[in-house]
Amino acid sequence: MGKRLKKLFHWQPGRAEFLSPLRKLTRPVLPLERFQIGIDNTHIDIFLSPKISATASELVRRIVNEDLARNNWGEVGPEASSKDFDAFRDTYSGLMEVVVERVHDRAAATEVIQLLHISLLKLLLELPGQEIKRLRHQLQQDSSNFSPQLAGRSLELHERAVALAKLEPGVTYRTLRRLFKVVQRQESTSLRKMRKSVLGASWMVPKLALFNPLLHLPSLTSEEYFMNHYPLLCMDNGEQNFFALTNQIVCDLFEDYLPEWAVAADELSERNIPQGLRIKERDTGEGISGFLEGQRLLEQSLQDEEFMVPRTSWLDVPDNIERLIQPVGGHWLFGSMNKSPQPNAPWHDKNWPEFQQRLAGELFRRCLRADITRRAVASYRAPRLYRQLEGRIPVKEVYQYLAGVIPKRKLVRRLSALPQSESSNDMVKALDMVSNHIRRMSTAKQQEYVVRYIRDFLGFRRDLKLAYFVNRAMARLKLLSSPEDIKLSKDNGSLYDYPLRTEVEPDEQKIQAHVIMKADLRGSTEITKQLLTKRLNPATHFSMNFFGPITKLLSDFGAQKVFVEGDALILTILEYEGASPQWMSVANSCGMARKILSVMDTQNTQNRMHNLPELELGLGIAFSDDAPAYLYDERRKIMISPAINQADRLSSCSAELKRNLQWARQKGHRVEVMTEPGLDSEAGRLLRYNVNGIELDSPAFFKLK
Repeated sequence: MGKRLKKLFHWQPGRAEFLSPLRKLTRPVLPLERFQIGIDNTHIDIFLSPKISATASELVRRIVNEDLARNNWGEVGPEASSKDFDAFRDTYSGLMEVVVERVHDRAAATEVIQLLHISLLKLLLELPGQEIKRLRHQLQQDSSNFSPQLAGRSLELHERAVALAKLEPGVTYRTLRRLFKVVQRQESTSLRKMRKSVLGASWMVPKLALFNPLLHLPSLTSEEYFMNHYPLLCMDNGEQNFFALTNQIVCDLFEDYLPEWAVAADELSERNIPQGLRIKERDTGEGISGFLEGQRLLEQSLQDEEFMVPRTSWLDVPDNIERLIQPVGGHWLFGSMNKSPQPNAPWHDKNWPEFQQRLAGELFRRCLRADITRRAVASYRAPRLYRQLEGRIPVKEVYQYLAGVIPKRKLVRRLSALPQSESSNDMVKALDMVSNHIRRMSTAKQQEYVVRYIRDFLGFRRDLKLAYFVNRAMARLKLLSSPEDIKLSKDNGSLYDYPLRTEVEPDEQKIQAHVIMKADLRGSTEITKQLLTKRLNPATHFSMNFFGPITKLLSDFGAQKVFVEGDALILTILEYEGASPQWMSVANSCGMARKILSVMDTQNTQNRMHNLPELELGLGIAFSDDAPAYLYDERRKIMISPAINQADRLSSCSAELKRNLQWARQKGHRVEVMTEPGLDSEAGRLLRYNVNGIELDSPAFFKLK
C-alpha cells in the first residue's frame, strides 16, 4: 500500500523513458550443443597445436620461477625473457589467424573461434597450477631420494614444500595476471582488427568474459587479491550475506524498470540446480577452483534464469548507476532539493532531478538501515591501510575493525600474538586514526562511497555471471594430448583441431556417407580340407586365385578392406563432404560385386580342373548416409557401422532353402526373400536365398537410382 501511495503522489517516468539512455550488456552466447560430443560421450574433444601448449607452458614455468625467486623460495630455473613472451605471442596470434583464414562462413567462423577462445582460456588457466604441482612432485622425489642419515636436507625440502603451499595462491594469481595481460594486448590490437576486417565482428566471446578478473583469483575468499578488483564488502558473509542484501536493495529500488527474471531471489533459498549445470573444482579438470563460492552467491541471490542462461540487463553496465544518481555541481543529489534539469543530463523532463534525488535518498537510507554504509567506506580504506602496514595484519581484520565488527580489545589481543608484537601499538594507532576518520566523515562523503560501492558491486555481480558462463563452457571441453585419443576422435569425426599454419595438412575430407559390401564365401572349408589331403597349400591357393585378384580391384573402385577371414570379406566405399550428391559409391559397389563374381567364376574353373568343389558367394550391399565410427584394438583400426550387420543379412543364404533341391534347380533365381512357409508375412521369419547374387538394401537401391 505504501509503495502505491508514493507512486500516486510522486512523478515517476515510464519504463521506456527510463531505459532509453541506459546501456545494456550484450548477452554472451556460446551454442556448444551444436558441436559433436567426443569419444567419452560427455565432452567436446579439442586438440590445440602442440606448439601453443609448449610455448605457453615454458612461459608460465619461467614466470613462476621468477615469482618464487622474488619471494626467496630459492633457485628453480631460468626466468622469463622477452624471447619467451615473443614466442608465446607469435604462436597465439598464429593460431587465431589460421582459424580465421580456414573458415569463410561467418556464422560457422563465429562458433569455431568461440570454441578456440574457450579452449585457450582453459589451457592457460590450468598451466600455473600444473607448474606448481610439478615443483611439488619434484620436491617429493628429491626428499624420497635422501637417506635417513641426511635428516637436515630432508627437513630443508619439507620447509620448502610448506613455503610453496603458502606462496601458491599468490604465485598463481600473479602469473595469470601477467599472462593475460599479454593475451589482452594481443587480442585488443592486431587480432581484433583482423576479425573485424574478415568477419565483421571484433569479439566472438565478450571481452569482459575472456578477461574476467574472477578467473584469475585463487579463491573469492582470498581477500589480499580480491581487494585489487572489488570491494571487500561484496564477500562479507559474517553477520549476514551482504552480497544478497545489496542485491535485494538494488533490485527492489529499481523493480519497476527490471525484467521479471532480474528481480532478486529470496535470500539463501535452496536451489535444485541440475548436476550438469554445476561448477566443479579444477582438481577434476572441469572448472576453476574456488568458483564454487561464486556459484553459491548466485544461487542465493539471483533467479536461476538470470545466471544460468545467462540474461543481461542495464544493471550489468555499472556506469548506468552513476547516470541515474549523478553529481550536480560536484555534489551528489542527496541533499537539498534541486529541481533544475542539468544541461547535459541524459533525461530532459523537468521532473527528473526530483525523481533522481528521491532515488538517491532512498538508496542511501536503505544502505544505512542495512549497516552497509560504514562497511562500504571500510572496504575502500582497508586496502590502503593494509599496504601502509606492509601486510603485517590480514586485510580482513583491518576491514572488520574499520567497519566496527570487531572491538579494539579483541584486535589488540590478536596483534599481541603476532611475531612483530613490539610494533602493535603503532599499528593500533594507525587503525584508530582511520577508524576515527570514518566515524567523523560527513554524510555527503559517505554517500559518495555508497554510490561507488553500488557501482563496483554491480561490476562484481556481472563478473560472477560471466565467470559462471565461462566455467560451464570450459567444463564441457576436453583438451586431448594422448596420440591414441586424438587419432580415435579424429577418425570418428569428433575432433576439433586447431593447428598452426606450418602444421596444416592438405585438406582432409570429412566422411559424410559410406557403403558396406559383404561377400559371404561358401565352400572354402571343404576345399581347404581336400587341398590338405592332396598336400597342396590352401593359403597360397586362395591368395592367388581369390583374395589377390580382389585386392587388385580395390583401387579401381575406391574401396577399402574392413574385415577379412576365411569365408567372409567386408569392403567399404566412403563418400566425403564436398562430393557431388550423384557420387556413385553404390554404383561402384555394384560394379565391384560383379567383378568379384567373375573372380569366383575363374576360381571355380580352376577348382573343376583339380576336381575340387565349387565356391559360391552371397553379396550384400548396404548404404548409410552417416559417417562410420571407429575403435582401436591397440593399433588396429576397427570400423563400427550398422550397415555391416545389414550387409551381413543381405549376403546370407537360409539353410532350409539351400537343402531344398527343387529350389536350387531354379537357376533363374540368384536372390530371393520369402516368408517361412505357413506364417504370415508380417509376423513370419524371412528366409533369404542368396547364391551368387547381389542384394541391395532400400537406401542403397535409391542411391543407385
